[in-house]
Amino acid sequence: MKNSTFSICFFIKKSKLLKNGKAPLFMRITINGNRWETSMQVGVESEKWDSNKEKARGSDRNSNLVNETIDNARYKVQKIKLKTEQEGKLPTLASIKYMFQDKQRIDRTIIKLFNEHNNNCIRKIDTQMAKATYDRYLTCLKHFKAFLNKEYGIDDLPICDIDKDIYERFELYLRTEKKCANNTTVKYIRNFNKIVRIAVDKGWISSSPYKDIGFKIEEIDKPYLSHIELDKLSEKDIPLQRLNIIRDVFIFCCYTGLAFSDVKELTEDNIILGIDNHKWISKYRKKTNIISKIPLLSVAEKLIEKYKNNPVCVIRGVLLPVPTNQKMNAYLKEIADICGIKKTLTTHTARRTFASTLMLQNGVNMEAVSKMLGHTSLFMTRKYAKVDEIYISQETKGIEEKLKKAGS
Repeated sequence: MKNSTFSICFFIKKSKLLKNGKAPLFMRITINGNRWETSMQVGVESEKWDSNKEKARGSDRNSNLVNETIDNARYKVQKIKLKTEQEGKLPTLASIKYMFQDKQRIDRTIIKLFNEHNNNCIRKIDTQMAKATYDRYLTCLKHFKAFLNKEYGIDDLPICDIDKDIYERFELYLRTEKKCANNTTVKYIRNFNKIVRIAVDKGWISSSPYKDIGFKIEEIDKPYLSHIELDKLSEKDIPLQRLNIIRDVFIFCCYTGLAFSDVKELTEDNIILGIDNHKWISKYRKKTNIISKIPLLSVAEKLIEKYKNNPVCVIRGVLLPVPTNQKMNAYLKEIADICGIKKTLTTHTARRTFASTLMLQNGVNMEAVSKMLGHTSLFMTRKYAKVDEIYISQETKGIEEKLKKAGS
């Protein structure tokens, strides 16, 4: 039997402190230059760690726990190594890793952790998390379960087995089996990686493979309505009452910039007297919990007055009879066909129309638009509005005339 180099050491990671401020303890096994690291599931106060002795100083409860953990782990690894050699085999990282983590492979699994995360999210809905975000995590979990079953024939996976290959195969599964577009795929991968990062924070694994993978969101050119299209939509005679209501809600969103979830919950309490003594909308965004303050333009104010006595509004205590998002988007497709508008109409289209056509094209600066939309940054506002085209158009207005004068 050939000789092999073997070493075991214990160390802490001061750069990745646990939530309690302690440094996580790790074990490293090196065989023939190849290394494997694993968390010991305990934390050490940095100043109490003796790197030379690979022990915690002191006799307090935590130091005793740390040192006992080290002794037990060292004994277990040496026992595995000895047993392997007695069988006439050379110890390998794979064999030691498997036998050492046998119990952990049962207890620490990605599906179990994913379920725990989603259960915790339920309590955050409407306060720290939007319902749509929670739903996306549920869908991601469903897809990952189906992926494990199809690709590996298993129902769960040990956290320690998650590597770059799992990410890449899950990405391929989403694109091919689930027919997800690029941005949808990347969002699901990020949802999955959130769970992996929780395992890192717990000290179950040393790092996430995600940082080594180049999954990127692609910029999509999303539509908004021009002044002409908005007028066409407003003036079109639509005989069906159900479509009229949807058209009015959509136009209201165009003139206020409110998202679907916010306009659906809009009440009389959200209408205030602004600094200019005119009516404003004041509402915390459901998605980000950031307040939006928007001057109530006359078109939007008339629509509120129109539905003041609507039975649905009276029963719900809201200002507009907004249906479900599914019905809203389905009926908007009908309305677009009736009006001869080739663009896809959604409440997001209305929100972008407010930002680009009504605000930026009429000289309202981007920072003010961002505040009205309730965005967390100007970068987000740029994604909603055709900022570059608008600014270029405004800044170069009259340049042709100036060039002619300069040349004469």
